[in-house]
Amino acid sequence: MLTPNQIYDYLRYYCYSNEKNVVVLHFKDLGTKNLYDLIHSATPYIADDLQQHSRQHIIAEKIETNGMMVMYDQEPIDIGAYCITSKEFLKKINPNDNRIKLNDNNFLLQRSQGIYNPIIAVSEINSNDVKQLSDNFHIPYHFWSNAFLSRSWYTPYEILENKFNPTAKRFGCYIRDTSGTRTYRERILNFFKQELPEVFCPILNNININLSSDLSASIPWTDHNKFHIQIVPETIFDTEKTHLTEKVFKPIVMNQPFILFAGPNSLEYMKSYGFKTFDSVWDESYDKETDSQIRFNKVIELIKKINSLPNKEFNDVISKCQHIIKHNREHFYSDKFYKHLKNELVSNLETALEIQEEQFYTMPGGTLFYYDNLCLEKFGKLPNNGVDHKRALEYAYSKSKQVGDAILKQYSKLFN
Repeated sequence: MLTPNQIYDYLRYYCYSNEKNVVVLHFKDLGTKNLYDLIHSATPYIADDLQQHSRQHIIAEKIETNGMMVMYDQEPIDIGAYCITSKEFLKKINPNDNRIKLNDNNFLLQRSQGIYNPIIAVSEINSNDVKQLSDNFHIPYHFWSNAFLSRSWYTPYEILENKFNPTAKRFGCYIRDTSGTRTYRERILNFFKQELPEVFCPILNNININLSSDLSASIPWTDHNKFHIQIVPETIFDTEKTHLTEKVFKPIVMNQPFILFAGPNSLEYMKSYGFKTFDSVWDESYDKETDSQIRFNKVIELIKKINSLPNKEFNDVISKCQHIIKHNREHFYSDKFYKHLKNELVSNLETALEIQEEQFYTMPGGTLFYYDNLCLEKFGKLPNNGVDHKRALEYAYSKSKQVGDAILKQYSKLFN
């Protein structure tokens, strides 16, 4: 199964072997949002025959005359992080200019300069952040990155045997972090303390506490029969976007039904990949609710309703879930699901690359000339980014005289 780094390396190989105009960049550390922390990794696919230049120089030159793909595929997009980075970049040009604002879309993602507009790989849909990136000349490329991650992490648990425990608790929930986008989890913990104290929740029960960042990557082998229904608190909840991580696969691997705290239409997203949810057993209308407070209350009411059932009725509910549990687990480990992920990875990339090539002609000069010209107009000077506009123009002419002429006409000031 492909790990994230193997996915990135494969995408580099794919773009190189198919002569695509893109350099694939990923973040050095998982979870970081600093655009200056983007790296290309040590692959042999870039400029093997150009020994007279350093690899880093070749990378910079290829971004300048071609384009880049930012692999922002594991974490939810954070426009604030992009804008802050862009603001810091522009402040270096003119530290005393107070006109630079965080919501100044004209300078969004200044780091992504290329004669080809940048592609940004994301794992979220229905996202205003992605729309804002698209409105600022970025080409979204979606695939379910965390599904690949989960197949890699949870492969050993395919042999997990499902052991019935008649004394298991009704609900269980794993919560590690309550900061940032996860602050809503404090409300879940308060609900547990006040109305569901019997819930299996290690952070509350002081059971097997493990607060390391890779907590979601592991499953204590005996946990699957300590509770019946898993409450899944996703990374983001107070949002319009759909973004699911490895957390949704944990109950599937553990042979458990689940109730999901996540953005709207998350269950529908899972269904689109061949999974089944539990709308035939209980009310899942919370998934359609766009108001996060109403959605939160609906999930809480569902938990309370199930918890109030007499034992016989609760056991009947769990019994009705079994065929769905079986289907989801078999599907997760199936070749069919993995093939779906791989096809999505390639087909959506091809679509993004086609759009990138089209925009080379419809937006001559791409973000490279657009942003540098904007800096010149706004600050009276070019950014100190080492860009060779003549070399980029020569590349444009090598592809299309019409594009080269359009760049020279529109951005003549950059060549004075």
